[in-house]
Amino acid sequence: MSGHAIARPAPLAVLELLKPVTWFPPVWAFLCGVVSVGVPLSDKIGEIALGLLLAGPLVCAASQAMNDWADRHVDAINEPNRPIPSGRIPGSWGLIIAWFWTFLSVLVGAALGPVVLAATLMGITFAWAYSFEPMRMKADGWWGNLTCGICYEGLAWVTGAAVMLGGNAPHWHVFALAGLYMAS
Repeated sequence: MSGHAIARPAPLAVLELLKPVTWFPPVWAFLCGVVSVGVPLSDKIGEIALGLLLAGPLVCAASQAMNDWADRHVDAINEPNRPIPSGRIPGSWGLIIAWFWTFLSVLVGAALGPVVLAATLMGITFAWAYSFEPMRMKADGWWGNLTCGICYEGLAWVTGAAVMLGGNAPHWHVFALAGLYMAS
């Protein structure tokens, strides 16, 4: 039996990895989607709360963990105080956190209905493709920015509308509004 303890990340280091400051744009877009369908908010308070959790602290946070794991070698040079290169997130914990947050995101998306699940799967897929080879969309200014716009704004807006519609697809005008919001 070995006397070595398994290194685990400190909760504040995990929070820093998940970058709460980045959660505002998708949460705001989600709320725009919520009000865009005209359903009384009081009818769906629990679903709205779960959707807010999905948009920011789950999907967006998962994408931040993915991106930091994919960039750990560059960050070791350019940003050595980030949680992964500094060792505050030891070993493979950054990747484990990214996968765990991905799994939680999919579970919550599934609980909110088929359209929300589809949007969650699309957002998570784009997040992995944004950061990791062979796609690494962030390496291209056009694809990287388009991916961020779709995920941070468009999908979050559609998700908010779908949550208010019981997990079903919103009317075409909601997609048009989300598209205009993304383009601005």
